[in-house]
Order: sequence, then structure tokens, then C-alpha cells
Amino acid sequence: MVNPVNKMVNRVDVQKTRDIDVKSGGASARTVEAPAVSKDSVKVSDAASPQRVADISAKAPIDSEAVSRIKDAIAQGKYPIDLDQISDALMDAYRELKA
Repeated sequence: MVNPVNKMVNRVDVQKTRDIDVKSGGASARTVEAPAVSKDSVKVSDAASPQRVADISAKAPIDSEAVSRIKDAIAQGKYPIDLDQISDALMDAYRELKA
């Protein structure tokens, strides 16, 4: 995940350099100024207030009836398990991490 982001940033930097080169008339000896550092600011709305976060985390969206049905089915050996699907998903996750 980090490598694709780095590659994208590098492409953006190369494009900026090309744009500067075109604007300066294509001179081979050119100076590229470092981009100005900008200060970002973030304002958190009331939707993310500590009280709201506490309320949301207190009421986790868990369907306890569905969880108990799945637990019972697993205990009885009646829960369908597709090992091919599980192994495919694991391999896909591994390949995604490796890339």
C-alpha cells in the first residue's frame, strides 16, 4: 500500500518538474524551488465530540441473535465452511500485502 502511494507522489513530483521545465523554456540547467510549506488546519465538528464517540462505542452494532445462531451451528458442526473460498481470500490478502 505504501509503495503505490510513494510511486504516485514521485510521478506528481516528476510532472511538476516537467511543468516547470516547459514554463522555463526547456533550459537544461534549471533550479527547482522547494514547494512552500503550508499549514493545514482541521476543525472537528460536534459529531465527533467525546460524548458522541462514547455513545457510539457503548452501543456496538452487534446482532447478538445472529451471533448465537452461528455459534450454535458451529458447535453442532452444521455451519457451512468453504475451505477453497477461505484459502483464496487468504492468498489474495497475502498478495495484496506483498505488492
